[in-house]
Amino acid sequence: MAAVHKIINLVCLYLVLVTSCTSTHVAPSSGKTKVEARVWSKIDGVVHYSDWKPYYCTTLADLKGYHLVSKPTQTLYGSDPDKKFKATGFFHTTKEADRWWIVDPEGNATWNVAINGLRPGTSARNEKALSEKFGTTQSWITRTHKDIEELGFNGTACWSEVSLVRYSNQHCATPLCYTLILSLYSGYQKQAKRDNLKETSFPVFDPAFESYVDKQAQKLAETRDDPSLLGYFSDNELNFNPGILEEYLSLKDQENPNYKVAKKWIGQEGITIENLTNHHREMFLGVVAEHYYKVVNEAIKRYDPNHMYLGSRLHGKPKHNKYVVAAAGKYCDIISINYYGQWEPSSKHFNEWKLWANKPVIITEFYAKGDDSGLPNISGAGWRVKTQEERGLFYENFCLKLLQMKNCVGWNWFRYMDNDPTDTLADESNNDSNKGIVNNYYDYYQPLTHHMKELNENRYALIRYFDH
Repeated sequence: MAAVHKIINLVCLYLVLVTSCTSTHVAPSSGKTKVEARVWSKIDGVVHYSDWKPYYCTTLADLKGYHLVSKPTQTLYGSDPDKKFKATGFFHTTKEADRWWIVDPEGNATWNVAINGLRPGTSARNEKALSEKFGTTQSWITRTHKDIEELGFNGTACWSEVSLVRYSNQHCATPLCYTLILSLYSGYQKQAKRDNLKETSFPVFDPAFESYVDKQAQKLAETRDDPSLLGYFSDNELNFNPGILEEYLSLKDQENPNYKVAKKWIGQEGITIENLTNHHREMFLGVVAEHYYKVVNEAIKRYDPNHMYLGSRLHGKPKHNKYVVAAAGKYCDIISINYYGQWEPSSKHFNEWKLWANKPVIITEFYAKGDDSGLPNISGAGWRVKTQEERGLFYENFCLKLLQMKNCVGWNWFRYMDNDPTDTLADESNNDSNKGIVNNYYDYYQPLTHHMKELNENRYALIRYFDH
């Protein structure tokens, strides 16, 4: 009998060990902290916000068995010193088991945790505040470089003042990685309009488009040897609209290359313009997207084979079109997504992007704005909450969920400085909202940045917690 009990005990011990070895920590699916928020929408060109509704946030305090890391050890590029891959001298991606990583120039695993629009404000009061607080733009970037690294960010993202970032990288012990947005199609669109060539909303099969992209890509020789450059975005929020197929087919010139591509495609599919369905339109967007990404990829790699192509910052419906996403996955090193309308990341969306593209994803825009800032908070698609503390809770919850998505490799908060309603040159989407981590006088929103710092500093330990 004693022998039987001994065997039973050994079996139980084995089962406990197996269970403990195979278990994965998961953040609570519904957080405990309630926040009231309003969601943005646009109907017939007019901005609307919902009524205040309750949403819930998971915080670090909700993670059972997780112990906060204070002052974590990180590498030159803000990477994880405990995870190494092959070093190439430049940023690249790799996949280990089922998790994607960015690999920094020294071979350390990293996430791109960056700030969009790291640049001085341009309004009169912005300029006055910068002069009084910092003296010069060089002093501003040197100080701000240290500030955002102290908050756990390791990079700058789109619409940052790259010349100042590169200056700062030469004068600081630890560089900030940065990105460049090339605006290839939007630049071609302006040229085509001037030359009276533009006949459709997206004529990427024009031979002139490929020539334009090649000419612009030649400029990349200036940055091809910079290890701090993460990579290139080709454009922002392109208009992959479902009407492109009909636009091409309606062209009067049947020798137009866009017409010829569309006509050949519907012939191959055995359909006519009279019996087109929405599914056909979505499929054809994949044809258009594949040509766009192929032309751009080949031009970038022709003149700069060292750096990554980060995609075109998909947004809205195109990011849910499997044909567009698959085309991006074929030619981009990372899929970039501007992610609005979601209180927190959807595992359904990330699973779709994984299936369609099999490439890692960076969330390149997201934010919440606080009504305690005193700004109207009408422009821009971010969530509205009541306080800076709640902006911080939104960030903590959103990023905790991103860390669990194994095909995610980073996030870019939109953005460094609040919109300035006194700036008459600001575009319509950036004229009156609390999007920044600083206000228009370069003062940090402390409740927000407290949450950012704590979450950012724990990102690598959190990945290990969720994975193991």
